Amino acid sequence: MPHDHDDMFEADNATRADRGPVDHPTMLSSCARAATAEEALYRVQYPNSATRTTRIFALDQAAAEAMYAITDDLWDNAHFLTVLGNGKITADTNSYNVPISHPDGTPANLDAELAGADVVVLLATNGSSEAAAEVIARECFDRKIMCAGLALKRGPSSESMDRVVNSMRRFTRVLVVAQDDDYIPAMLTALRA
Repeated sequence: MPHDHDDMFEADNATRADRGPVDHPTMLSSCARAATAEEALYRVQYPNSATRTTRIFALDQAAAEAMYAITDDLWDNAHFLTVLGNGKITADTNSYNVPISHPDGTPANLDAELAGADVVVLLATNGSSEAAAEVIARECFDRKIMCAGLALKRGPSSESMDRVVNSMRRFTRVLVVAQDDDYIPAMLTALRA
């Protein structure tokens, strides 16, 4: 016997063609059950998102200029670094031979920067940085550090964007194509940098 007046039972034979009335309780879904006051007693009452140690590498000069625009913002334990002399870096270059610097121009050491890092973000605007991306990504892989890529679009040419994407695609777990530089802080915020 259908219970049309009871919210716990469903009798919607009008919406079910060629079926009689349904006489069974409609159970709460797991999402609805999780929203009940009873389940709220088991909720953790503090944020579960710890700050991450993030390293952001600009692989070319245009990417460095876009990165420098946000380096003065407040970031939790994020280091901004520029890869210098991409033409001299090959896929066989050792990590200690990768020339990198801080935004103020002081030299940095790739091994020291990756020590303790949780996330690495590679920024690129052209395809000239494939070898640098490979060396950094290889070090990230060996150290079990997540490596993300952000390809920044410059100009209307889709061919140049394809070059950037192809230069980083093999080396990053996450690769995002951004139409403008405003996406850089948005991505870093999402990664809890």
